[in-house]
Order: sequence, then C-alpha cells, then structure tokens
Amino acid sequence: MRFRNPVGRAFAVDAPPSAPRNSDRATTPPSDRTLLPAVGFSALAQVAPLLTNLVLTPYLIRHLGLDRFGVWSLVLVFLATLTVLDGGVGASLARFHAYHAARGDREGTGRLVSGALVLFVALGAAVTGLCLLVTPAITAAAGVPPRLQGEAGQLLLALGALLTLALASNSSVALLQANGRFRALAGVSGGSCLVYGAAVIALIDRGADLPLLAVLAAGRYLLVTVGGLCAGARHIRIRRPLLPPRSERRDFWSYAVRMQLSGFTVFLNGEIDALVVAVLLPVRYVGIYAAGYQVANALRSLPLYAFPPMLTRMTHVYAARGLPGAVREFHLLQPRWLPAVLTYGVVTTAAVGLTVQVWLGPGLGLSGAVAAILMAGYSVQVAFTGTRTCFVRAIGRPGYETRYSWCSTVVNLVLTVPLALLFGVVGVVLATSVGLMAGSTYFVVLCRRLAGLRERRLPRRWLLATAAAASVAVLGNLLVLRVGWHGALPLLLAVLPVLVGLATAAALLLPHLAATATRRTVRDEEA
Repeated sequence: MRFRNPVGRAFAVDAPPSAPRNSDRATTPPSDRTLLPAVGFSALAQVAPLLTNLVLTPYLIRHLGLDRFGVWSLVLVFLATLTVLDGGVGASLARFHAYHAARGDREGTGRLVSGALVLFVALGAAVTGLCLLVTPAITAAAGVPPRLQGEAGQLLLALGALLTLALASNSSVALLQANGRFRALAGVSGGSCLVYGAAVIALIDRGADLPLLAVLAAGRYLLVTVGGLCAGARHIRIRRPLLPPRSERRDFWSYAVRMQLSGFTVFLNGEIDALVVAVLLPVRYVGIYAAGYQVANALRSLPLYAFPPMLTRMTHVYAARGLPGAVREFHLLQPRWLPAVLTYGVVTTAAVGLTVQVWLGPGLGLSGAVAAILMAGYSVQVAFTGTRTCFVRAIGRPGYETRYSWCSTVVNLVLTVPLALLFGVVGVVLATSVGLMAGSTYFVVLCRRLAGLRERRLPRRWLLATAAAASVAVLGNLLVLRVGWHGALPLLLAVLPVLVGLATAAALLLPHLAATATRRTVRDEEA
C-alpha cells in the first residue's frame, strides 16, 4: 500500500495484515485515561529489581566476602551480556505480542510463546555446552582465587540454565506489557523480588553459598515466568501447530536482527568508553568514569519506563487504523513527551554534577562532570527519539532505529580517541554525548522522510518553567553541598530540590499541555 506524505512524495509502507479468521475480538486502542496508570505500574515493575539489588548488595558483600561477591558479579556480567545478545528476540517479543493482542489472535500469541521458549532452551543448552569447554580458561583468565575456582566453575555451568530462565521471564514480561496488563506485571515483578530478597536474607550465610545464590536467582526468574504466564493465560490459546508459521518467523527474524543491531550499539558505546579510559588514562579514571556513567544511566532510565505502555498503545493503534492512525497517535503523544522530557533533562543535567559531589565528596567532582555531559546527550536522545522509537517499532520498521543507533556509534568512535587525548575522561564522554545528539538529529530526519513526522513548537512557558526548575535544583544542591555531608542519606536530601524544581515546572506547564491535548482531541473527533 502507498500513502502520500504532506509534501506530496509517495512512500511505501508495510500495511497491517488482515484480521485473523477466528472468533476472538480485536482489542481497541488504549485511551488517554489508561496511559498514565500504565506508565506508573510499568515503572514499579522495572524499579523493583533495581531496588532489590540496591538493598541486597551490602548484605551479600558482608556475608559472602569481596572475593565471592566478585565471582558472583562476574557471572551476572556474563548473564547480562548473553541476555542482551539474544538475537534481538527479547526486544522484538513486545511488538509482536502487542500486534497479536490488537488483532485478538490468541492462537498466534500461543505460538509465539511456545516458539520463544523452544529457542531459549536451545540457547541455554548451547551456553552450557560452551561453558563445559571454557570454564577452566575463564576462571584462570579472571584471576579467580584457587579456593573459589570450584564454586566459580559450578556457577558457570549453571549459566545456561540461568540464561534460559532469564529470557523466559523476559518473554512473560513482554506478554503482559503487550496486553496492557501493567498492574499484573507490577505485582509479578514486585512479588518475585520480595520472595527472592527474603530468601537471600534467610538462607545466605557466611561460607560457600554461591551455588545456593544461583538457585535463588533461578527461582526468581521462574516465579516471573510462571506468574507472568498465569496472569496472561487469558490472552493465550495453545493449539497445533505449536510454532509460528514460516512467514511470521521470517518477519520476526527480520525485525529481530535490526533490534539486535540497535541494542548492541547501546551496549557497545558504554563498553568502548570504559575500555578507552582504561587504555589511555591511569586506572583510577576508570572508577571516576564508572561512577558518573552509572548515575547518568540511572537518570536516563526514568523516562524510559513509559516506553512499554507507549509501544503497546502505538502498536494497537497501528493494527486498528494503519499508518495514518499511527502518525496521528505520534502527533498526539509527542507534544506531551518532548517538553516534559526536555525539562527533566535540563534540570537533571544542571544538578547532577553537584548531586554526585554530595554523594561521593568533592574529591570526585570529575565524576559529576562525566555524569552531566552524558546526561546532556541522553536528554536530547530520549526527548527526540523516544516516541519515534515506539513509532518505527510499532509499524514494523526497526531498521530506522538501527540506522540512527549506528550513526551515533560511528560518530562516537571517530571522536573518542582525539577528544580523550585532548581532554582526558571528559573528552571520552563528550564524544559519546555528541554522537548521541548527532544520531538523534539523523533519526528525526529519517522519520520525517518516512511518514512526515514533525515537531511542534515548545509551549511558550517552557523556557520560563525549565529555567525556574533548574535554578531551584541547583541552588538547593549548593546548600546541601555547603553542609559538608556526604553519603547515601545526604544524597536523598540532595534529590529533594530536584523534585521541587520539577514540581514547579509541572505546575507551570501542565495547564497549557492539558489545554493543547483537549484542543487536539476535539479536532480529531471533528475530523
């Protein structure tokens, strides 16, 4: 099917398939009233594992000792890497589940669930076989103490099973997200984390408890998998054939490969920066970089909690109304997303340098500069690419996201070494930030060519509201810093001025955004 963009140039798009030939009724696109609660429950579901790890880390260090905790952390790094490098399957399941949900295709959902589980078991078996061959080499290369090599070997042999369960839990999460079951998702995620945390505190004692810790982690993934499938059972129908048809597998893998390339660039940027710092600068700068990077990455993740419900909504709209409906939905969401995320980005960028000093002390002010520079790039990226990312994924065009991601990576790679030689660790993160901004600009151009997606002007009050919010956040952090307290509790105190500043901006902007949304709704209903 071909459509014509606003300037008159024709372009080809993938038309949504016809509705399934069964008695299931297709779902209707979510309304505005359901989006905000969905974002809240999505945030709760994703925050629960982060808070659990934050609480348990000091406990595990105290009871396992630094050496054993280091071995456990190494296994978790391997697990996180393998989970990211899953062929793009995990990132693609949310879109395809949402598409089946929008069409009321429960049998298609069941085939997707069973096909993903078969694939995850095969991946886990392959990793187990590989670990049987390379475990001695890994323990030797990682410098594992001889007294811990037996436990480390057991953990590595369990890595395949952990990977299968972790990927299966991600599949269950995608199923709930795609069907708008964010309340159930928050319950499953929070409940599994509570059970896991209580079990760790009750069962992990001083001694050789690493294999037991792996069993408890596997149990958490299993709880999420079973809980998610039970909560989403009404959206699944298992009938033969158990696997998706050849045409859907071909479409899925075409989509998944592009998602894998996009995900790999995000992983690549952070790892390359750390490697460059380690090669070109004294080792202490690796810690300085890591502290700033972790803070900036955590702040960046907060707006991203809105992605699952936004992607689900956009996919449902595309399935029901085709490309024109998805374009209209983008122009409804983006005027709300852009000013809100830009304000958040400006305020956190302005305050994060001082906040890091409150947390770690003035001696690590360079970590604050690293966080501020990275946050500037992240803010532009999330503000201008967030809704567009949901759009291209929803309409089945993830290749556009891949192109902009690789543009960011290439610019980063070209600039990293020269800027690192000139400005040290600041130059490394400056290259990353510039690359993110360049890639985001390219993505805006690509989406304009694809479907005529355009930005609207920021509200007239935006500059005043953002300046006032940033001033409140910076002045408040300066006052906290002058007190001279440092650590976790002063960090919580330093967050308060940022929250007050954001609340000030919200009070100034929300009436205007609400009025704009009302006018657009009236125009859409008249059209």
